[in-house]
Amino acid sequence: MTPGRRRLALACAGTAASVLLAGAGGVALAGSAAPTATPTPRTVDLPPAERGFAPVQASPVLPAVPAKDIPWTVADPAFDYDPTTGRPGAAFTPLVGADGQPRTRVLTGIDRGASYRIEVPLQGWNGDVVFWEHGYRGVGTTLWVDNPGFGLRETYIDAGYAWAASSYSANRYDIRSAMISTERLATRFDRLVAPADDRYLQGLSMGGHIIAGLLERKEVRWDGAAPMCGVMGDVAQFDIPLSYNLVAQALAEVDAFPFSAPAEYAAAIPRIKQALGLPVSPTGPNPTLTERGEVLRNVAIDLTGGPRPGAENAFTYWEGQTFTLGGFAADPTGTLGGVTRGRIATNAGVLYPTTFTFPDGRTLNERVERVAAAPGARRDHWTNSVTRLRGTFEVPVVSIHTLGDLFVPFEHQRIYAAKAHRQGTGGLLVQRTVRSAGHCEFSPAEAAQTFTDMVAWAQSLEGSGPVRRPAGEDVLNRTAVASPTFGCRFTSTGTGGTRGLFAPCPAPAPAA
Repeated sequence: MTPGRRRLALACAGTAASVLLAGAGGVALAGSAAPTATPTPRTVDLPPAERGFAPVQASPVLPAVPAKDIPWTVADPAFDYDPTTGRPGAAFTPLVGADGQPRTRVLTGIDRGASYRIEVPLQGWNGDVVFWEHGYRGVGTTLWVDNPGFGLRETYIDAGYAWAASSYSANRYDIRSAMISTERLATRFDRLVAPADDRYLQGLSMGGHIIAGLLERKEVRWDGAAPMCGVMGDVAQFDIPLSYNLVAQALAEVDAFPFSAPAEYAAAIPRIKQALGLPVSPTGPNPTLTERGEVLRNVAIDLTGGPRPGAENAFTYWEGQTFTLGGFAADPTGTLGGVTRGRIATNAGVLYPTTFTFPDGRTLNERVERVAAAPGARRDHWTNSVTRLRGTFEVPVVSIHTLGDLFVPFEHQRIYAAKAHRQGTGGLLVQRTVRSAGHCEFSPAEAAQTFTDMVAWAQSLEGSGPVRRPAGEDVLNRTAVASPTFGCRFTSTGTGGTRGLFAPCPAPAPAA
């Protein structure tokens, strides 16, 4: 993006931020809704005695396990890898045309402990490359690289783009290692293929956190990004489950925290679910929520993005899998498998949006246990594996998120939008939602449209013609988010998956 065009985009962002922080109405920005309100404050900054909260439990500092101390196994990038069997699969070969001849050339290799794949069109390469950022792969010790999902491999090649992907040099929730691996791959691409004209980023889930971190590090010149279902609110990914579980325990009057082993907490989950009448199946039949179960549902909806279409059904879908309660049990120390030096999550100052009162006269906010993060676990420093995001990016970003996702909740988009507008970069951010409840449950058309709209916008900022800022949604406007039709604009037609959990969108008006 040229400096002049960047100044124009950031000037628009500054206008939006001024309006936002002043609390005035929204300003239209080239066809996209401008935010009109900040997220509802969920923390209070008062001493514990004045808050009326329970005393805050300290979390101890624990030894972290550096990635360099883990004996990683790197799977051969020339073959697919099946993590369920640990065996290689099909070979990574070029795409072929209708005549059966290769349309691309492919390159694979291993660099500083990270495997990579690169694919370049044999004819019609436009000089640009897309870096695909994969999501979380657990705490296993085998590293593997795969192709972009959602049919994007073909989307990129058909449009003349090369693409590259890395396994990263570590698994776990290690954003720093992933960013360094991607930056090294960008340099390697320039050496092995040719210096790229423009570099774009697209990826999903934890890959969204990586993308946002790369844009802020600025170690490599990036020209645009399209994170999908991304962890854009950084540590909120861990704070929300902590709140969910501690609120559930308080309402069920089951004291199960802290715990020393997954089995210990898992034994308490059936008691919590029974006391609250929580779902036992994603689709039913299910017990009827008790009054306290309804309180948990409503608190969970607020924590994950506020009232929005399909929220109650999404709660049933995820709680029916015992997802948030069960996932919490898997990490007793809260260190993400040794990534952080002690528990990273906290709910010390969270004000839960409920007036529920127990028979003894205490409110839920007074009763729920309060937990502090371990000292240093959330530090905002470039050496921290869980990178903190500030919203200081300088290129167009088009993000997309499913409304009912409770693994990486929609709330991440609201947090990221608020940060961007505080930084004056909101004019470079467009956000969209899709009406499904699954994590990263997008159609190929939705994923491809996110990319093509981002690229068109980025390229328009490099030229002298009109700026082609794509349409988006106002994720900070709670009234807009709660509208029954929110998300319809960017949800492609068709059913399947969890889309039936949402009311049908109105039929498009017939063309005049």
